[in-house]
Amino acid sequence: MNETVMPYLLAAGLGLAVYLVYDGCTRPRSAAGRPDRLRAVHEFLARAGLPEVRPAAFMAFSLASGLLLGLFAALLTGWPAVTVVAALAGLAGPLLYYLHRHNRRRAQLQSALSEAISQLRDHLKIGFSVADSLVGLAETGPEALRPEFARLVRHMRADRLDRALIAMRERLADPVFDLFAASLLISDESGGRSLGAVLDGLAQATRAELRTQQEIRSYQARTVLAARIIAAVPLVLLLGLHTLRPGYFGVFQGAGQLWLAAVFVLIAAGYGGMLYVARVPGEGRVLH
Repeated sequence: MNETVMPYLLAAGLGLAVYLVYDGCTRPRSAAGRPDRLRAVHEFLARAGLPEVRPAAFMAFSLASGLLLGLFAALLTGWPAVTVVAALAGLAGPLLYYLHRHNRRRAQLQSALSEAISQLRDHLKIGFSVADSLVGLAETGPEALRPEFARLVRHMRADRLDRALIAMRERLADPVFDLFAASLLISDESGGRSLGAVLDGLAQATRAELRTQQEIRSYQARTVLAARIIAAVPLVLLLGLHTLRPGYFGVFQGAGQLWLAAVFVLIAAGYGGMLYVARVPGEGRVLH
């Protein structure tokens, strides 16, 4: 029964994924009407360096990944429990990958922002205007942010500084840049009399926060590696022995699948618990 129905279920799910990809690529964007959850996904993708990827397309890709991995597990083992676990792993795989990419890019971005804030502060101290200082960041600022500041300068020249900053704020989706943009916007409205002091305080606070984050990430990397090894070893042994000596696993047929599913649940719970303990505290968006 399972072998008969499973291919049809996977095929139907794959068709749904293809439809969601098509719908995500063709549906017009409407930022104002985007639900809060989709907005959170959009900001997550922007922080991971994928600002042009739509949430629907990302979720459809994750669904397709889960279905394909589940189909592979079904063909390899024929065990429903392994098929379900493989499908869930494939579903979560893109999220975990981009979560890692998100955290790595966030650290790089905030480090570059700290340098850019200090550089802008120094430009203002020697008499440059805000507009000229932003041009300088586009040319000689932190390399990771030069394309973004160059885009900001083009937008600023074609429109207005406030609109250019708001657009860059949405692209970066970072709390440090939220404060940086707010400082520039307030300065633009009030004449910029205390902008240098504000940027100096922001640069110092950002550097202190980055030092703390680096220490936490160093601890997190060791814990995550240990969690992955602990979770992977029993799964690799199970699949390897099933391939080499399938007769040994007759106990897992029928009701034995429940025991196998319980083992997978315990492994997932232990892995998730280790990741939770080692997580890096997040920062919410501000002033957006």
